[in-house]
Amino acid sequence: MAKKSGNELFIVDNSDDDWKVLNYLSEWADISSRFDIATGYFEIGALLALDGKWQKLDQIRILMGDEVTKRTHRALSEGLARVGQLLDDSIEREKQKNDFLTGVDQIVQAIASGKIQCRVYVKKKFHAKAYITHSKLTVVGSSALVGSSNFTYPGLTGNVELNVQLRREVEDLQQWFDAHWDEAEDATAEVLKVMERQTRNYLPFEVYAKSLQAYFNNYEETAGDWERHQSRMYPILDQ
Repeated sequence: MAKKSGNELFIVDNSDDDWKVLNYLSEWADISSRFDIATGYFEIGALLALDGKWQKLDQIRILMGDEVTKRTHRALSEGLARVGQLLDDSIEREKQKNDFLTGVDQIVQAIASGKIQCRVYVKKKFHAKAYITHSKLTVVGSSALVGSSNFTYPGLTGNVELNVQLRREVEDLQQWFDAHWDEAEDATAEVLKVMERQTRNYLPFEVYAKSLQAYFNNYEETAGDWERHQSRMYPILDQ
């Protein structure tokens, strides 16, 4: 649902098939220079859903939590490890929908070049959700969508969420984002490492070797198999 009339709030909750958070961000990507995104949980599916749109931006900063429910402070290594595992799981789910993960190569390149930057907030549980969009047009200015949508595919498209657009308070919200960004730890290298490991092209021999390993892990060799192996290795003994 998207409602705006006079001084009423502009609401985006994914309930309208023709207007979701994904549509909102897609339209802003057409006229924006950068996005600053705060999210409790980040999945690669969100960027894949914005394929063809996020590329128009000069920069995307993603500030995420490690999605841990414990209230205690998290050590940096634990936080980054958690982010890596969550992203691993995210990519595995995307593989089930798209074997070739179309669009991932560009995401990897954007992360490697610094166009997409990722930081994880580990001092406390980070559960914020905000999308600050900075228009290239001075007359439009900056805007923000704040509410419950994580930067995930369900958060942008399927879940019933409650997000409202802010215009006048964007400067204060930007200061909040920048303060937490400065306190967060850089996770760009960790995210890149996970994505490269999950999506790199394997050599034919690597695929063959992995297939053999998987096969023989589930195969119990018999005495007859062993004799046949020996005869192939030492054929002179059979003569």
